[in-house]
Amino acid sequence: MGSIRAWMQIPHEKKWIRWGAYQEWFELYSEPDSQDELVTYFNHYLRGQPNDWETKTPRVRWDTLRFGDSKPVHDIILEDFPVPNTQYETFYLSGSNKLSDQLPTAPSTLTYNSEDRDSWVEFTHTFKEPSRLLGLPKAVLYVSCKAQDDFVVFVILRKKDKNGKDMMHLNFPFEASPINSMAEIDTNSRHSVNTHEGQMGILRASQRRIDESKSMHPQFPFHPHDKQEKIPPGTVVKLEIGIWALGIDFDAGESISLRIGGQNHTAAEFTAWSVPRPDHELNHGEHEVHFGGEYPSSVILPYVGQP
Repeated sequence: MGSIRAWMQIPHEKKWIRWGAYQEWFELYSEPDSQDELVTYFNHYLRGQPNDWETKTPRVRWDTLRFGDSKPVHDIILEDFPVPNTQYETFYLSGSNKLSDQLPTAPSTLTYNSEDRDSWVEFTHTFKEPSRLLGLPKAVLYVSCKAQDDFVVFVILRKKDKNGKDMMHLNFPFEASPINSMAEIDTNSRHSVNTHEGQMGILRASQRRIDESKSMHPQFPFHPHDKQEKIPPGTVVKLEIGIWALGIDFDAGESISLRIGGQNHTAAEFTAWSVPRPDHELNHGEHEVHFGGEYPSSVILPYVGQP
């Protein structure tokens, strides 16, 4: 996200951004084209060598992930980022664990055990036609906790196949790996180096205050973290949670889900994220997610059209 913040806030026309589908260590050290491009850039700006960097390099390039065994779509040239005329589609948490474009009239709640990594609530939207999401997602949640006056909420966006199964993305090309399919990676071999599960967001409830003057975009709120605003146990509080930027293509029948819980749901090596922390910083008890009626909990997704 630092690269995106730099792109959006550096007040200069001579800037470029390329958002790749693979881990940066692979692109920088194993792809000759990426290495040559970087040398061209440094030669021009550090050595003063005339070349065609400024005339031939697109200012904004993006890759979109397809997940599973499908290859990403590389080097999509964009006019800008965020993409002009992006449709920020609001999907409300609703009954039957669905994401709906209509706010449910009746309020409801679902709970999860905030101390258990395998406990969460999840809401899903299935695409009726091929769709591309590219840009900044955001979750707006109404949450309460009776057990304590502060708590941490984790969210993650997961892509699901046509059978509703969670999908993952390989962080380097299959031809550069010893496998031919994601199915060959067993659970114990999955970690953030080789697999990407989805875009995540995290927020401590007492740090929910937003400084809009410093937010790089309404979809990615800036939390100054300059004071604590504790919540009386059981009180419902509104949380706006920025989520990592994404670029994902969906076929008709595939789905996206918003998963909400009290522990990090991504890489296995992060399961102990809170072990060294003092007890008052840890999650305890159940979190209650409120939606519908006076609690318009939602996820806002950046739709840019069909792939």
